[in-house]
Amino acid sequence: MAALNKSLLDEIGEDFLSCSICLEIYKKPKALPCLHTFCEQCLVTCKAKSEGVLRCAACRIQCDTPIKDLKSNFFLTSLLDTFQRQKQLTTGNPPLCEICQEKTATHRCVDCPQFSCDVCVKMHEHIPPLKGHQVLTIDKYKEIESKGHLTLQTEVFCSDHKDSKLKFYCHTCQVPVCSDCTIVKHRVPEHIHRDLQEVADEYKTQLKEMLGQLKVKEKQVEERKAAAESTREEIRNQCEAEKMKIRRRAKELIERIKREENTMIDNLDESAKTELKEAAINIDEMEFHHGNLVSTHHYLQTLVHHGNAVHLLSIRTESSKCIMQLIAMEKKSPICHITEFQPRSDTDLDTLLGVIKSDACPSKCTVENIPKQLQKGESVNLIITTRDSRGKQTIPRQDVKVKIRKPDESWEDIDVTENSNGTHHVMITGKMEGKQQVAMTIGNQQIPGSPLHIDIIRGLVQTVGITGRQGQFSHPLGLTINKHDDFVTADKKNNTVAIHDRDGNYKKSFTFTDQFEKPFTPRDVAISDNNEYFMTDDNNKQIVVSDEHGTFIRRFGSSDIGDLYGIAINPVTKNVYVSGFLNGGIMKYTQDGRYINSFAKKENKQVRFNNPCMLAFNSKGIVYVADFKNDCILVFNSDDQFMFEFSSTGDSTMSHTRGVAIDKNDYVYVSSDHKVTKYDRYGQFICRIDSDNNGLNTPCGIEVFNDGRIQHVAVVDHGNKCIKVFVD
Repeated sequence: MAALNKSLLDEIGEDFLSCSICLEIYKKPKALPCLHTFCEQCLVTCKAKSEGVLRCAACRIQCDTPIKDLKSNFFLTSLLDTFQRQKQLTTGNPPLCEICQEKTATHRCVDCPQFSCDVCVKMHEHIPPLKGHQVLTIDKYKEIESKGHLTLQTEVFCSDHKDSKLKFYCHTCQVPVCSDCTIVKHRVPEHIHRDLQEVADEYKTQLKEMLGQLKVKEKQVEERKAAAESTREEIRNQCEAEKMKIRRRAKELIERIKREENTMIDNLDESAKTELKEAAINIDEMEFHHGNLVSTHHYLQTLVHHGNAVHLLSIRTESSKCIMQLIAMEKKSPICHITEFQPRSDTDLDTLLGVIKSDACPSKCTVENIPKQLQKGESVNLIITTRDSRGKQTIPRQDVKVKIRKPDESWEDIDVTENSNGTHHVMITGKMEGKQQVAMTIGNQQIPGSPLHIDIIRGLVQTVGITGRQGQFSHPLGLTINKHDDFVTADKKNNTVAIHDRDGNYKKSFTFTDQFEKPFTPRDVAISDNNEYFMTDDNNKQIVVSDEHGTFIRRFGSSDIGDLYGIAINPVTKNVYVSGFLNGGIMKYTQDGRYINSFAKKENKQVRFNNPCMLAFNSKGIVYVADFKNDCILVFNSDDQFMFEFSSTGDSTMSHTRGVAIDKNDYVYVSSDHKVTKYDRYGQFICRIDSDNNGLNTPCGIEVFNDGRIQHVAVVDHGNKCIKVFVD
């Protein structure tokens, strides 16, 4: 055991030697596996209270070792012994001899250690095994101890052999043993023994290293504890800050509610003031009329009772006329413009208390933002403002309803959005070509101008690239739409790809001057997902790839691929498909230019393509090819296998089909001769998009796009050197 001097009481203290369960000095201290120590009897009591389960009172870890098998804490037992002895020395009362237990002790054996009297110390000195012990007088013992030079080695005796000291360490059983134990229970060769102090010194070195690690862990836990305390403080501060926000918000709402209360009361007072003034005037008129009736009635009644014939007949004409006038006179009943408060509902976001509603006068209500015409599919937001009989904007007590006439002549209700300020919004969408009727009522009475008649138009709505303007076309063929919603057109004779914005304004064009053997002559253009432009260059028999600014990236193809025409990119495989106008086939490449294969519809081993032009894919990777001389559309699946063809009759008859496009719903649009027609995915005719009046002349490239909620069809009018845009 380490050196113990007079400061032991100060350094250790009774708390270190007290059981945390009974709060008294340890009695038979037993150490749990977690190193926490308690009195043996305290452990027995705790286990009994916990229904036979022993848990550490300090760390709550369960201990499954029987209490009788727990190791005694020799360290604390030794400390207790030393502590008690030093306590005796510091009390000022001489201790009794520990041998005879009768006389006052005069000596102290440092090695035993024991207090002994003058008589017993002589016996101690004459016992042969004890002759080597250091025996000091009590005064000398106190003097040396006070200087901190006395080292007390408390000997620990074997629990089985009471007079034998623990001198060895059994490695096999990992317990200290005495000499007798090495002969009885811990015999060699089954058990390996070593000197107790030697093993203790080795373990002390290991323990110091582990204590260093434990110190680091202690520091980490201390830091984490500090962080946890900081977090706790932060939570408290944050909670207080959020409470302040709540209080501020509550104060703001209270102030806002107070303002709303005052405003609403003022509005009610103002409204009532006007109504009360009108009511007072009406009362004055009624009182005057009533007084006139009473006075006339009294005079004529008196005349009847007390007048003679001359009196009666002299005013016969005047009295009869006056009576008839008074009877015929009518006074309109006063109109009560009811004003009421409606509490706030959960959907009202603009007010906390509610709104004040009054009767609206339908004849004073107005409708704004009425369009003269709408494109089919286009929407407009009508604004209905409700007003009272004096024309003042008011929130109506009556319901505002809007409905439109459907194609079958029935009416369809339209949702009306009330803005809690006297205005209402209603969204009207042009659903059918012609006159769209819109009826608006308040309290089942029509609003002035209702029902509205709005022209819904379709057909040609825009022309792009008009001759005489910048960016005019010379020989336009292919068309696509880029990510900026611009029109991108392949203009063969101008040797350019021209770009116009959605409004038809020219933006730019690009070409590839002196980069190839022959002039660049684009016929069609397609754009990949990574915004690369793929263009068929017929003059050089190649596909040219550039970025959106026209900067050349790469080219691919070969001179024997024939007369290049259309180009499209499969949305599923991302492969590039190119049509050969003269060789009658479709060639397939990867986007980096690697050739994959070619295909065509064959019948009796003969190629059925006859001048294929533009091509387009639907969402599933099925390709539709416009066949110029076969006057039809040929359809191939995602494996390039022929599926079917279609070429309808009647108004949908195809002749010299050049262009094809597919919308997001897989409807197919075809340009042929002088018209554009629409089909379902199976080739069933739906309608014609243009009309004869639109004057299409050799339509070629075609694209479908949405402008807001309206679907448009843009087609290259090759003969008129422009792009024409139609509402579908």
